[in-house]
Amino acid sequence: MNIYDFDNTILKGDSSVKFILYSLHHHPLLVIKGMFKAFFALFKPNKKKGIIKSHLYSFVKDIPDLDSYVNKFILKNNHNIKKFYLERQKDDDVVISASYDFIIEPFCTALGIKNVIATKYDTKKGVLIGNHCKGEEKIKRFDKEYPNALVENAYSDSFSDMPMFKKAKNAYLVKGETLELLKDIK
Repeated sequence: MNIYDFDNTILKGDSSVKFILYSLHHHPLLVIKGMFKAFFALFKPNKKKGIIKSHLYSFVKDIPDLDSYVNKFILKNNHNIKKFYLERQKDDDVVISASYDFIIEPFCTALGIKNVIATKYDTKKGVLIGNHCKGEEKIKRFDKEYPNALVENAYSDSFSDMPMFKKAKNAYLVKGETLELLKDIK
């Protein structure tokens, strides 16, 4: 089994940023409203990145037929899938992403990836569900979903995924289309 981060690893760029820019073009007033909510969340006590991001994405609850909208976004961005991934793709790959499930899951489905773990987001209410799927949280969710799984390779563009790297027999830092084997990370 191989595990992958998604943004800047399988996808060229960040799916969240791409989605915001896409939405800014198609639903500018809704996105700007979400930006204001996120901005004002910066000044609240106990602010967390996940909460601020949750406010930013609150506009999705107002997009009619969100599933169709997300699929159009994915079709527009399929060309951003990295060649290295398409050459290595296996049926039992697992994508573990900090980005929201309503974007990552359909993106992975379009690629034929069946196993996806991502940050949960309630698109009807426009709020984050649970913890942001990042760092140690990625491995907690992975272990819950795939207990006793043996991970051959882990791929990510960021050392913030060190817990993911430590889970695998081999760890690869992804830089564009280049893979750097990381040694002695256990």
